[in-house]
Amino acid sequence: MALSIVFSYPLVFVGTRDGLLDLANVSMEKRTNSLVNKVTLAALAVITFMALVFSDLSFVLSFTGATLGSGLIYIFPALMFRKMVAMLGDDATAAQKKEALFAIFTALLGVVMGGLGAWMSVKSLSE
Repeated sequence: MALSIVFSYPLVFVGTRDGLLDLANVSMEKRTNSLVNKVTLAALAVITFMALVFSDLSFVLSFTGATLGSGLIYIFPALMFRKMVAMLGDDATAAQKKEALFAIFTALLGVVMGGLGAWMSVKSLSE
């Protein structure tokens, strides 16, 4: 287990760092070694701080499970389907348009369930 964590961490971290740069809309031309090193140090500092603050991993696991799990199961697929139907435009059938409305309902339900799960995770910290 320790070997798995040690050798998979760099792969996960590089993906996280690149994702942060993508979220900040940093183009590939602007990603200098200096910038990448600064983002790496900042991300490691935040991760290390969180490791010092949270001694109980059950909170981290329950919070990420509630938020990311509901996103992966309910929210993201529904939004992708809605976008696909919107891209079809007038070529979309009536059934696809009805399913797209149901997909939006499913996404909203996922937001509510993810929020409730996150709230319960935070609530468990005070108990």
